[in-house]
Amino acid sequence: MQMLDENLSKNIMQTLRKADCSLTIDEIARRTSIHRVTASKYLAVMEAIGTVKMRSVGKAKLFLLRGRHEK
Repeated sequence: MQMLDENLSKNIMQTLRKADCSLTIDEIARRTSIHRVTASKYLAVMEAIGTVKMRSVGKAKLFLLRGRHEK
């Protein structure tokens, strides 16, 4: 399993915590000022370890912190 930069992981989690709904990879990347590919890799690892959950809607992947529910 890849090791994640703790600050970047926390930044992504804070972004998801502040969001009113699930966010796409592009939205997370824009809100955290990181490259889309970096956000995608971090989110894949975070999903694998159970920090976030992902659902697909068409081509989009929507992410939400595990334990949070859509409003």
